[in-house]
Amino acid sequence: MDIRAASEQIRGAIEAYLLKDEHGLYKIPFEMQRPIIMLGPPGVGKTAIAAQIAEEMGVNFVSYSITHHTRQSALGLPFIVQREYGGKEYSVSEYTMSEIIAAVYESMEESGVSEGVLFLDEINCVSETLAPAMLQFLQYKTFGQHRMPKGWVIITAGNPPEYNRAAREFDPATLDRLKHIDVEPDLGVWQEYAARNGVHPAITSYLENKPNNFYDVRAGVKGTRMVTARGWEDLSRIIQAYEQLGRKVDYELVRQYLQDDKIAEDFSLYYELFSKYRDDYKISDILAGNVSDSIMQRAQGAPFDERIAIVGLLFAALSKEVRDVMAYEEALRLVRDDIVGLKASILVSENPVELLDSRIAKVRDQSGMMGKWTRNKGDKNVVRRERLEALSKVRGAAARYALSQGAAGAVGAGTANAGSNTSADVNAQTEPSFGQSIFDNIKQTFNGECSEQAGMVAPAVAKIDNSLTFLEDAYGEGEETLVLTTKLSADPVFVKFIGEHGSDKFLKNNEKLLFEERNLSLLKEVEGL
Repeated sequence: MDIRAASEQIRGAIEAYLLKDEHGLYKIPFEMQRPIIMLGPPGVGKTAIAAQIAEEMGVNFVSYSITHHTRQSALGLPFIVQREYGGKEYSVSEYTMSEIIAAVYESMEESGVSEGVLFLDEINCVSETLAPAMLQFLQYKTFGQHRMPKGWVIITAGNPPEYNRAAREFDPATLDRLKHIDVEPDLGVWQEYAARNGVHPAITSYLENKPNNFYDVRAGVKGTRMVTARGWEDLSRIIQAYEQLGRKVDYELVRQYLQDDKIAEDFSLYYELFSKYRDDYKISDILAGNVSDSIMQRAQGAPFDERIAIVGLLFAALSKEVRDVMAYEEALRLVRDDIVGLKASILVSENPVELLDSRIAKVRDQSGMMGKWTRNKGDKNVVRRERLEALSKVRGAAARYALSQGAAGAVGAGTANAGSNTSADVNAQTEPSFGQSIFDNIKQTFNGECSEQAGMVAPAVAKIDNSLTFLEDAYGEGEETLVLTTKLSADPVFVKFIGEHGSDKFLKNNEKLLFEERNLSLLKEVEGL
């Protein structure tokens, strides 16, 4: 099955394993919850989906590559204790806690959540000395003398023997205790993932033109040739970093990630062409609705691969625009919670700036979910940066006010001593407290940030409409508009933006897309009959 189907199977298993009855007991007893094993070629996303599901479900996630462990680190080290049996004292061997089990307990302590997922990669490549202990763990959920805590689901992954010479077959008794899922690469599913996670448009448009180059792992005279989903995603990250640095992306760089000479060379040439399209087609002008006649004429006469590249460039630009708006919005939502949570302390504190400094330090060190809509590390990092920037502005406003009041306070004190007691009493009653004034300044700065974010929405909607208008003017009822609509519809952040702020142009094309998909579905049913 593809990675999306595998994801649904894993999610269903975790939900079933964590389901409780009215007494708080697990419906499926912990001892009868089969560990899940995903077997599939390398680089298809087995680890990523396990981590994503755990995060979306709000449970812990602990991951280990089991090939990095020795028998001692997995089982613990032996030590001698004294025990009395039948009235006699004996020296007995016991074991320290397994490093893996200890990590599970540490995760629970740090998060305050008692349930989670333990992911063990390369499960069928363990060393011979560790293999018996691993089989015991899969069957009985114990490492040595230490048992996994209840509420933790065990997910494992491995490569079939044809992809890994070190892989071994499980015996039938062990397989009969596992929930077995086979995973295969699927470009369509990966393209949806790529749309959500900001994979470079040169890669997504290249693979739309040459889908057979998406995944290839085979033995050759000069060693194993390997092109995987992981390789494409890692290549995307390095390309984006190189572009930001102004460094050249060439064959030698690409070959480090796509370990097949022909595919690496082919993509390198395509990337050069794609970069030329990016320079020739002024995407910022298209987004602004200022398309020159020369650009329109070139687009209309462009071959198919060039048209797909244009769609990829527009998608990348729109995706970034929308994600920036939504990241800013989510960051401000979190900052609002920060401010509300600190309000009571700020009102009575002699040093409110110190409270804000402490909050900023805590956010900077945080890990895990940074917002409800974030599903990948890139989104979380953007939200974190925006949140820290907004908090810094709030902190700056508080510091400036505190500094000004510190200077004014000395003058005010002298004036009060020279005046009447009645005047001082009136001032005390009518002027807001220092803490309240600080909070008012914080609130005013925060409201300014909210206004700035609100001002980003209308331009983003206009860019969506302008992009779709350009494709309609250039290609009429062609596939290009539907391709862009399809890619945007696969991005949950974009869909959330449209749900909140709308875009008549996108909604119209999306309705058309859904209608055509329904027609295709009906045709398939007819063919089946």
